Amino acid sequence: MEPQKFNILYSGEVRNDVISLCEYIDDFYADQGVDSVDINVPAVFGVIGAMTQAFPSLFGVEQASPFKKVAAFTTYFAAQRPIITGLPVELFGELATHQNSIVAYALSVDSLHKAIIKCPVRGDIPLNGRIKISKHYWQDLIVALSGSMPAHHFGCVSSIYEALAYQANDKASYERGI
Repeated sequence: MEPQKFNILYSGEVRNDVISLCEYIDDFYADQGVDSVDINVPAVFGVIGAMTQAFPSLFGVEQASPFKKVAAFTTYFAAQRPIITGLPVELFGELATHQNSIVAYALSVDSLHKAIIKCPVRGDIPLNGRIKISKHYWQDLIVALSGSMPAHHFGCVSSIYEALAYQANDKASYERGI
């Protein structure tokens, strides 16, 4: 069984999270045929530290939903831009220089797959369906995420991830009544 990807982001040990995140980035680049990737490691420490120390939700990281956790990661990662090496132009076209939002989105989707929503009313709700979107939506989302800042976009990014997860997991969604 594949380990749950939230362990990459919120293990409780900053150093371990940084190492795991750098390994994820290396693996992502290797999957794209890139042998070497330059990462600003102090910026990765900044991302991990900010996600846990300055979590942008009133409830804090411990009580946060999986959607809020990946939104915090995505917005801090996109703002810090710790990956220096662009992605292959032949694979990513004009988005090759949006490597930070591309990796942030990929890790967030991996994290949400098999994540558990802890609901006080309905109990534990697994997100067994993997998020899948169209290429057109992905392109627009990557561009939007590239300019995101935690203080301004955390809530919107969290809502986007929640809607996408509910689309892939229709029984996880709250009852729609509005």
